[in-house]
Amino acid sequence: MPAQTESTTLLPPLSDIFSDLRVRYGIKLSLASLLSFYVALVIRLEHPNWAVLTALVMMNSHFVGSTALKAMLRSVGTIAGAFIGVWLVGDYTSTPALFLPFFFIVIGIAVYKFGQYPASQAPYAYYLAGLTTVTVATYGVQDPSDVWQIGLNRALEILVGSFSSLIVTSIIWPRYAREEFFELGRKALKTVGKVVSLETDSYIQLRDTSGQPEQLQKQFEEQASTLRNLLQAGARESTRFYGRLANYNAFVVSLTNLFQAALHLEIKRQEESQYIARIQNELAAASTAVAREFQILMSDYSPGAQLPETTIDEAFDTLFEKVNALRAAGLFDEASIETNIDFFAHIAALRTIRRELLEMRQIKQGLPRLRATYPERKRAWDLLPTIDWFWVKTAFKAALAASLSILLIKWTHPPGPAALPISALIFSVLQRTFMRTGGTGDLRAFQNLFFACLILSLYGALLILITPFMASYLVMNLTLFVGLFIFGFLTARLPGFSFWSIVTNLSTSVFVGLNAQEPVASSTIIDSILGLITGMAIATVIGRVIWPLLPQRLLRDDLLEFFGQLKALSNPKRPMEKIQTRLALLPIEALQAANRIRLPGFTGEQKRKVALLIRALSGLATRRTALVRRRAELPAKLEALVHSELDQLETEFGQMTDAFADCFRKGDCRREFPTVRGALDSLRRRADQIRRERILATESLDAPIQILEIISRCQRIGENLEECAGLIKSLSIHRYWGDYAL
Repeated sequence: MPAQTESTTLLPPLSDIFSDLRVRYGIKLSLASLLSFYVALVIRLEHPNWAVLTALVMMNSHFVGSTALKAMLRSVGTIAGAFIGVWLVGDYTSTPALFLPFFFIVIGIAVYKFGQYPASQAPYAYYLAGLTTVTVATYGVQDPSDVWQIGLNRALEILVGSFSSLIVTSIIWPRYAREEFFELGRKALKTVGKVVSLETDSYIQLRDTSGQPEQLQKQFEEQASTLRNLLQAGARESTRFYGRLANYNAFVVSLTNLFQAALHLEIKRQEESQYIARIQNELAAASTAVAREFQILMSDYSPGAQLPETTIDEAFDTLFEKVNALRAAGLFDEASIETNIDFFAHIAALRTIRRELLEMRQIKQGLPRLRATYPERKRAWDLLPTIDWFWVKTAFKAALAASLSILLIKWTHPPGPAALPISALIFSVLQRTFMRTGGTGDLRAFQNLFFACLILSLYGALLILITPFMASYLVMNLTLFVGLFIFGFLTARLPGFSFWSIVTNLSTSVFVGLNAQEPVASSTIIDSILGLITGMAIATVIGRVIWPLLPQRLLRDDLLEFFGQLKALSNPKRPMEKIQTRLALLPIEALQAANRIRLPGFTGEQKRKVALLIRALSGLATRRTALVRRRAELPAKLEALVHSELDQLETEFGQMTDAFADCFRKGDCRREFPTVRGALDSLRRRADQIRRERILATESLDAPIQILEIISRCQRIGENLEECAGLIKSLSIHRYWGDYAL
């Protein structure tokens, strides 16, 4: 009996261990690398380390997509890269004036198409084409007469690594981006549901909730940031996810709108209590219906299942009937216009929550699920891809680094030539993912290089000591498995490559490439480490000098694009869905960039103010989008009543956002900003005039709700803009907006 008890208590932890994402990824990374190593040895490939390096890089593609399509595209990319490398080396290696420009163009195109998002549907095909071209050129320029054999060997090695990673990813604990998005979206929806419940209950009971939603807001921001990373990763790795990208974007936008609609209830007047007391039961019923709808949306239902029927419409219809009865009784004629504006704005906010919940119901049923019929595809707005200038610059730097590396091999014959070009290429290409994994891009790049040189020097000394023990295949494989398991365990949750993960991948390739089954000279190990460091140094110098990737500049670019998209809302010819999606995602990206700034002038207080500013801008975007939508839905008769006042406000809104953009563009916030107070006062007086003259007395309840909601949203936008102006003036961006640290 005791033995039975012991076994039952030990088994669950064991199952929990293998359910841990980090343990699973560590095992998968080790198995993919060992599989590629084994196959390369069995078919007697010349350099098995290229197969292992390819497997390590490709295992960063965590999600299962269309396996057949992935296999085909990776094969095409590898074979095309091999032919291009053979063509360049065979025809032009004796004329560097032609070889280097052609090589530069090929690598530049491959890198650009690898990074272009979301236009590139086959990023790893382009990546493998560029990688194979570099590897063929690396060995081919040293022995042009044997270029066809070199091209065949490199292509086979890279294909072995690519297919090993594909097999392991698809068979062992496969991960599906659409299922993980669904689960993470459910958690984010739960957070939003808590905020909505908190704000609706506090509104009904007129409680002050200041400070209470802050923790939930931070939690939502983290979840939204993870959703943003998953959007990008899923679109790049899964053709099925990419095919329904508009559906996923719509979910994130609706989620953000729900969150901001709940925050709209946060500000309330004590004078509203006389109204709330009359509709207490109806408000409580509506709140209960909202909570019930959240429970339905958060429930875990099987793919393809229909959601239960909703009762939210009935509860809100009852609420509106009661409000209409109070209006008919003349209750709202006695209070001030400010109280009426706030009350009807809160009623409109509740109606917005209902609308967004019903839309979320449709959107969530439109999210693709595993083993379910694919839902209708939402219309995509990126039909014609635009030039991604960030990746144009990255492609230029990567091509330049690879070309300089080949030039060094051809003319100076440096130590460790095999590791030099690939090191320069990888460190140049994957810089942006450093930002997503907690890195600082090119900021402090020379410091990272210095520490990497120290660590690699110690690593080289360690290799000299342990290489004799690696003559045994068993010891070699166990060492490789344990080392890569630890590496995979530590990096499983990273949404991309970090600086140190790339160092680890390349160091592992050097370790495997030593071929310790035969005697290895110490000079060979030292040369390999020096080649790795040289390639890293080339990428660092080019990346730091030419268009450096700095978190403060990414923040600036995100904010400038945000203000541009905000202004574009006023243009009815622009695609509203695209603008709304960008306005929902840009604050997430800006907050990610702000968290990566590591400069003396960017103090903790400055970081807090920037975070507050980004949150305020996120709310501003939601309110501006809702205002534009509500004004477009306003009947012509009602719109004519406030047309001139709204046009004046639109002009002043644009002037303030232009001033904000100019401030961040010039890098100096020490200035005064225009204000919208005059236009808001004019709009409020017009609303008071409409009430006094009883212009809407014969209209339905929707008429005053629509008018007062628009007026309230204008007031909130004005308050938002004033808040943003105060926060921007308090920022000392002139101390950290430039390029001040190596």
